[in-house]
Amino acid sequence: MTEQREEVVELRELLERLRAMLVQGLAAGKEVRAELASVSIAGNRATALALVFSELLQNALEHGGNSVRIELAQNNGQALLVIADDGQGIDGDATGTGLSIVRALVEMNYKAVSSSAAKTRCEQK
Repeated sequence: MTEQREEVVELRELLERLRAMLVQGLAAGKEVRAELASVSIAGNRATALALVFSELLQNALEHGGNSVRIELAQNNGQALLVIADDGQGIDGDATGTGLSIVRALVEMNYKAVSSSAAKTRCEQK
């Protein structure tokens, strides 16, 4: 048998590259602030989180207010991602394809996703 090793990914570098691409194309006239700590997680979870990050940041840039805040931190050994904007927030009944994908990815890979008026929070399991 061969041993399968899980690649570890540095999230700060990955999310910074994704942030730069999305902001360049969608953030005209918006203030985007990012506080990204050095956080490493397993590759399969990093892929899922990158997809969640991209969808939520794109939604914040396209549908949110004029200010967007991104936070990546480590809390008690767990990755914590927050994307917040000063817009009206996600309708609790929102059923768009992107948000459905986000919910599915989070349910499979992460402990919680919470959406309030203008903030989405995702924590690692």
